[in-house]
Amino acid sequence: MSTTPSQPAETPVPLHVTLANTLRDAIQRGEFSPGERLPAERDLADKFNASRTTVRLALSALKSQGLVGSGQGQGTYVRKSRPIRVMAMDQDRRARRAANHAATFNAEIAMQGRIGRQVIRAVQPEPATAEVAKWLGVPEGSAVLARRRLMLVDEEPYQLGDSYYPHDLVADTPIAVAAPVEEGVLAVLERVHGQPISYFIDELSFRMPTPDEASILRLDPGVSVVRVVRIAYDRDDKPLEAFDQLLAGDKHVLVYEVSAE
Repeated sequence: MSTTPSQPAETPVPLHVTLANTLRDAIQRGEFSPGERLPAERDLADKFNASRTTVRLALSALKSQGLVGSGQGQGTYVRKSRPIRVMAMDQDRRARRAANHAATFNAEIAMQGRIGRQVIRAVQPEPATAEVAKWLGVPEGSAVLARRRLMLVDEEPYQLGDSYYPHDLVADTPIAVAAPVEEGVLAVLERVHGQPISYFIDELSFRMPTPDEASILRLDPGVSVVRVVRIAYDRDDKPLEAFDQLLAGDKHVLVYEVSAE
């Protein structure tokens, strides 16, 4: 006598998950605009015949997804998102750098009708960590120059950018001064090195921010960061700069143009 195996019973979806999905769909359909407050907890509880605890769990899930925020006297609101477009493969090309008399980041943001600004956090020599040493092809612990910056768009923090250089190469150049480099860092590198930068290699990774990073970039809970490490090489494959960027994940769209040739 043959028997038919029984099918496992479906696990019911918890009510707070259903409520979170319903609210997320409403936000994505535009029923709630960026910056608009969601109904109060008690109103949501009445509308969905749920307890206040269930509503709080649903809202907490939306916060962890980076869709909503909350604040004292603000209630729960839909987060505003105004991402910038970053032409990732194009921004350091020589022709584009030559066309932008302002800092490349500032110029790129200005082209999008917004105001970019860089804050220099530190410029100092320091021993190369194992990671930096690998990027620059130097012994661990050897002297490198670190240039640390915070990039703002419309006075809101969008990126952290730490650049590293072989110390002997840039020690007596504008790169080593805690001030904007008017001719551009890459132009200075090419001048003091005596040959042009030949190519770049990018490494992208994605993770959650540390508490310090989340505080500096003013990230809401659930918002991830994108780490982009761009290494500049000369024609002999010698690294000249390692640029370690940390981008707020909800504030950037990275655009890559890939040739089909």
